[in-house]
Amino acid sequence: MSVEEKFSEVYQKILEENTSEMEESRKEAKEERKQNNKYWTKIMIIDIVIIILTLIFAPILLEFVLSVLALVLLTISTIRMFRGNNDSKIDKFRSDFKTKVVNTLIKSFNQQLEYEPHSETYSYIYKEAEFEHYDEFKSEDLIIGKLENNCEFEMAEVLTQDARKDSEGHIHYSTIFSGLFAKIETPKPFNTMLYLRNDKKDKGFLARALTATLPFNKLRIQLDSEEFEKVFDVYASDKIVAMQLLTADIMQDLLQFYNELGIRYELTIKNNCLYIRFWCGRMFEAAKLDKFSLDRDTLYKYYRILDFTFSLTNKLIKVLNETQY
Repeated sequence: MSVEEKFSEVYQKILEENTSEMEESRKEAKEERKQNNKYWTKIMIIDIVIIILTLIFAPILLEFVLSVLALVLLTISTIRMFRGNNDSKIDKFRSDFKTKVVNTLIKSFNQQLEYEPHSETYSYIYKEAEFEHYDEFKSEDLIIGKLENNCEFEMAEVLTQDARKDSEGHIHYSTIFSGLFAKIETPKPFNTMLYLRNDKKDKGFLARALTATLPFNKLRIQLDSEEFEKVFDVYASDKIVAMQLLTADIMQDLLQFYNELGIRYELTIKNNCLYIRFWCGRMFEAAKLDKFSLDRDTLYKYYRILDFTFSLTNKLIKVLNETQY
């Protein structure tokens, strides 16, 4: 059965079990958003009027303005307190999407996988993969458990940011990576360090030197696929083992996923672990109020990323077990 056929079965189940409830939840969330917009529009108008009056009549009406300002602040506090004491329909809609829809997708692969929306992967685990240097790290939406091939698995949304201070001392953040990150721990070590990275146009000595991390001397290796070389650069501590792992079949899968979905991704193999990350943004926050809550294209992207990760892991484990070194 093809990936598309498998997904169609899972998607049909999701529709049958969740359409009515999710659409009702989305309707309520949209209405709440509409009411929230009305509240904040009124407050903004009051603020603008206060500013104009202050500019025109200050300090004559200063005492009056201060009184009105205090009233506005009290109104805002009251609204926030009211909202805080009542479950947000918007939050409920997004929470339902995660716990019911996303969880169904995950369980369709393996019932032993647990989805914990409010848990995270740790920064030290992400650093093990040696993807990039960053200043800020955030994570949530953890998937964790043991796969059928006896590998320990965890995946989560990750955001890394660079922090820069301007001449006035203000800190500005820029996104380096936003997407899904997974770590798969295998029973048997790979006996190599391999880094699959997005292609760099500069493949000269300087680029290789900057990419390498001593003492492993991660020199770029040449493979037998020109098409593959156009998309990825490969660095490895052992060229022979790397070429044993990156079989023609596995390289074809790597290329096919990239060409089909157009999602950038990178992976690291070291010790007994496989690390992989996908530039897909905040995937688990994709429940939108202005479109059908169970959008097929969005859910297929979720499914395809998970399927690719598990399929790639199985093939690498198979090659690993068959390789003698």
